[in-house]
Amino acid sequence: SAPLQPPPVLRSVAGNPIRTPEEVIAATPPGVLTFAAALNQPAQRPHDDCQLLVSLLELYRSLTRGTDPVGDNAEITTVLTGRNPLGYAFIRPDSPAISREGELCDRWGTPYFFHQISGTRMAVRSAGPDRKLFTADDLEAGP
Repeated sequence: SAPLQPPPVLRSVAGNPIRTPEEVIAATPPGVLTFAAALNQPAQRPHDDCQLLVSLLELYRSLTRGTDPVGDNAEITTVLTGRNPLGYAFIRPDSPAISREGELCDRWGTPYFFHQISGTRMAVRSAGPDRKLFTADDLEAGP
């Protein structure tokens, strides 16, 4: 019988080994995670949550020299929690704003809608208290 081979090392988008959430958090510059901690907190207005996410995307874009994360909510959440070329967590992987499905959710538990306007502009929409997108109570921030 053939000898057992070690499992292949999973690689991140930058080609580096995928790190644990703890390693990603430890590699993240001070202050980045503190900024995101206000997401969905009672002391913050709901509209400010959308603006905070837009600001996180702007920070990501500035650190990656002009690129936005792409994809659906879960894919963008994966990038913002550390699977990115920088290896930084812009949002803690264990944030209460992340659903079991791996999506960033608003304070009412509905996944945020990320709308890529251009290669360097993204809007963020919350479905609001009625939990239905594109109705009168939606909240949106973006360029």
